[in-house]
Amino acid sequence: MKLQQLRYFVAVYEEGSFSAAATRVGATQSGLSMHVSQMEKRYDVQLFIRSSSGVTPTETGNSLYKEAVKVLAVVRNAEEKLRYLSKAVVGHISIGLMPTFTRSVLTNVLLRFSQEYSEVRVTISEAYSGELADVVSAGKLDFAVVPSLIQNNFLLGTPMGRDQECFVCAAGTHLSMTDTVSLKDLPPQRIVVPSWTNTRRARIESYLAENGIEVREILEIDTMYGTLDLVARSDWVSILPGILCVTDLDGTKRRVLPLADPPLYVDYLRIEPRSKPLSRAAQAFADILQEELNSTLEIPLHSAQ
Repeated sequence: MKLQQLRYFVAVYEEGSFSAAATRVGATQSGLSMHVSQMEKRYDVQLFIRSSSGVTPTETGNSLYKEAVKVLAVVRNAEEKLRYLSKAVVGHISIGLMPTFTRSVLTNVLLRFSQEYSEVRVTISEAYSGELADVVSAGKLDFAVVPSLIQNNFLLGTPMGRDQECFVCAAGTHLSMTDTVSLKDLPPQRIVVPSWTNTRRARIESYLAENGIEVREILEIDTMYGTLDLVARSDWVSILPGILCVTDLDGTKRRVLPLADPPLYVDYLRIEPRSKPLSRAAQAFADILQEELNSTLEIPLHSAQ
């Protein structure tokens, strides 16, 4: 069980609803609900009785709450000690992230980092993988996160985790799909893809060609938010990383379904200059980023049907 899950559980318990708890902890209601459901499923228990007016804790929920607040109190004391000790960590760090990360995990990372390392100034640059690799190679960023390592002898790559690519379409689509989707079983689609400066483009094109998937039309857009908005308001669809779509899993604007038969994965890497080891501040940021990414990757990927 993760501390974040305990914090989410306590927030729901004390607020009496997922919506109020989400506001309190700065998360989405769907994300909170999924974390609590994961706990219930993993331990085969029911923590809350859900109704239209809110939630009521079960006896199991009451028992867990008593233990959870003790654990979180100990953690808070430890965090306070670390904050005191971490004041020696100062300076300025520059981090490069793809839109996938800035939409999915960046906010939580910044909030945590600013609390623990208040003396460190942070600059975040958003770009696609090709540009990020060039800027890191030039020594202008401490590190960046990209979907795959571009061959470069000056860069060191550290694996961060594997994500699953998803088929994303408007919530009101009439396509017949369940928890996953095989593009071979769908009629030819109008697909929005990134430009070739994004390393995911080549992988998507190879996936379509190798699996004999016919495409009705392709539109090239290098703005992630523009892609998401277009998909939500039209019959255009896209193939996007799972963590980017976590906030859409409630199915209100877009449907999100992992690609299957076969699946398509994306591996995230942290890249940094081989000749310039990360500073203490940059390493601390990387560690928090990794924790938040791990938590997000654990969320099941399929929209509410």
